[in-house]
Amino acid sequence: MALPDEQLIERTLAGDLEGFGELHRRYFARVVGVVEGILTDRSGAEDTVQNAYMSALQALPRLADRDRFYPWLRRIAVNRAIEEKRRVSRKDRLHSSWVEAGRTDADASSDSQAPLASLMREERAGRVREALEELPEGMRAAVVLRYFDELSMSRIAEVLGCEEVTARTQVFRGLQKLGRILGDMTNDD
Repeated sequence: MALPDEQLIERTLAGDLEGFGELHRRYFARVVGVVEGILTDRSGAEDTVQNAYMSALQALPRLADRDRFYPWLRRIAVNRAIEEKRRVSRKDRLHSSWVEAGRTDADASSDSQAPLASLMREERAGRVREALEELPEGMRAAVVLRYFDELSMSRIAEVLGCEEVTARTQVFRGLQKLGRILGDMTNDD
């Protein structure tokens, strides 16, 4: 019989890291699924979740509600994923501006069809990942938490640190925008 999270946490705090190893095995795949929906990159999601586990281990003595380990860990991981997405986005914008500064109009027109051809070859899952990329961070996180991790609106609000009405709005608007983006992708085919 599997031990409850609270007992595994107590074992970990007593110096038995196997307790934390069990928590890792228990939740790693679920948290990676949520984070992958935000980052749209499996390898990056695994790295981010691993870092979240390390943060959780360090902060474990401060976890007051020990029967809520998974939601607490998920929140740490989602926050790290959002931070990572922002960092990568800033880096990409900077890189893009450097590349564009050195390009000519002939360069731009010669490869303007490449993204469309690549998009047409993507399978449906690839299109969804790409569409998720276009959503603002809050919407993306809310949609991923709702439909990948199947959280209630109140849990989404808790994870994102917002009011429930805001979480509902983010999910609703995110789905609307995803529909438009996916519709545009289909129309481009």
